[in-house]
Amino acid sequence: MLKVLIADDEKNICAMIQKLIPWEQYKMEVIALVHNGIDAVKMMEEKRPDIVISDIRMPGYDGLDIVQKAHEINLAVDFIIISGYKYFEYAHKALNLGVEHYLLKPIDKKELESTLEKIVQKRKIDIQTAQEEAELKKQVTFSRKKMKKHFLSSIIENRRNLSDMELDYVNSEFQCEFEQGCFVAIFAKLDSEVKDQKFTGLLRMMEEIIEQDIQRDEVEFINTSVKSGIVSIVNYRTGGSEEKKIQREKTFRKMKQEVEKFKGYHITMGVGCEKNSIAGIADSIQEAVYAVKCRCKTGLDKIVYYEQLRYQKISVREILDEKACREIRNMAELLDYERIRGALQRTLNQIKITPFYSPVVVYDYLEHVLELVLSELKNNQIDENLLIQMDEKIQKTLDEYSDLEEMTYCFSELIQSYFSQIIEERRNRSQLPIRAAKQYIRENYGNQVSLEDVAAAIGLSSAYLSTMFKKELGINFSDFLISCRMEAAKELLKTTDIPIAEVAEKVGYKDSRYFSKTFNKVEGLKPSAYRKLYL
Repeated sequence: MLKVLIADDEKNICAMIQKLIPWEQYKMEVIALVHNGIDAVKMMEEKRPDIVISDIRMPGYDGLDIVQKAHEINLAVDFIIISGYKYFEYAHKALNLGVEHYLLKPIDKKELESTLEKIVQKRKIDIQTAQEEAELKKQVTFSRKKMKKHFLSSIIENRRNLSDMELDYVNSEFQCEFEQGCFVAIFAKLDSEVKDQKFTGLLRMMEEIIEQDIQRDEVEFINTSVKSGIVSIVNYRTGGSEEKKIQREKTFRKMKQEVEKFKGYHITMGVGCEKNSIAGIADSIQEAVYAVKCRCKTGLDKIVYYEQLRYQKISVREILDEKACREIRNMAELLDYERIRGALQRTLNQIKITPFYSPVVVYDYLEHVLELVLSELKNNQIDENLLIQMDEKIQKTLDEYSDLEEMTYCFSELIQSYFSQIIEERRNRSQLPIRAAKQYIRENYGNQVSLEDVAAAIGLSSAYLSTMFKKELGINFSDFLISCRMEAAKELLKTTDIPIAEVAEKVGYKDSRYFSKTFNKVEGLKPSAYRKLYL
């Protein structure tokens, strides 16, 4: 229970505040009511309350003095300062002393309850934060290995090299001193889609193999699962390059054999270049990822060394200049799939005949096109959930395919699919007002309903509604209303024997002769003759 102290020189206000709030509901209890600042300070020292509700002006010490005294005795307390309008300038002083809650008299029950709820929520967050900090300190104190793994994992996730200053800070703050050696990143990626249950099992098995084969006194390592594989950072403290390569080949073969036991699953392993410091490991990670992407050229189920690759890199910006980017954005805005597909194919054909052609260039190009398309669709207020789904689906497709032609084809097909979905949703949205109008007419055709009545009912102007009727249905409002009335009239003529005049009235015509004339014009015969057809 949170302890609450109420301080106000007016006894009736103290009593009112005590009765105003269902304290138990907030897991609070009022421990004392005091009527001067001296007693308030004394009670704070003795009872150490969690919350103090204090008037700004009191005999002895005022509200601000009480706040200051709480600071002096290191009391962790939330203050709610209350005051009349004429003392409002005290609010500024209260804020300077760290008081977050300031209420004006007369006290409003809802406002006070809201303030108490905020304090409770803040204390929950503070407790949670304190627990998290305590856990972190525990990790730092009792598990330097875990801290080092966490640190290396952040490098893997961010793919950014550390500066000397950052590395010095980490080493001094967390005592994560990395021994000098030979750092290298390995990315092992599953070459086929795996269901969640098996995926988890495969990743764990891959980690265990690396742990068993690399775990030696002269080697430090870390594994972190990412998407469809794992990234390993290994520090070979001893041994030459050839020995390290032999060890990696051995590990890969063992991993490959175990993975194959899961029917039809294969992996490709990419190995980055060796670095003499942990500060450059992010580059090795990027190289390992690049090597795996190049399985489009090297083939699946292999170990690919970045240092052996002979592809020249080219920036996507060299392929997509500002003009090309604008064209793609314009096509996306217009949802012009055919033009986008044509632009994709032309660019890819140009890339193929250059010395820069590589799977990664194609991958990066498609990824950048996707980024441009999504950005433009977002600017055009396309449903954000659909865009997230589109991004995840296409990114997954880019990661899954090893054949460039298949990758490009599936990319184009998915773009077309989502564009079609967006077009259909837009069409449905544009028809919503007409659907609402038609429904209103069908429900009210028996009354003297007008275009203005319908427009007002669905929240549109009559002019705009009239235009939409013509555009969406190909007929005007009057024609649709007459059509609804005639359909209703025919049903009454076929199924009842009520007089023609009554039929006319039921479908919205006060003048039966005008009804008969309109019916004859639409159906080609008089109502009485139409009825005889069904006698």
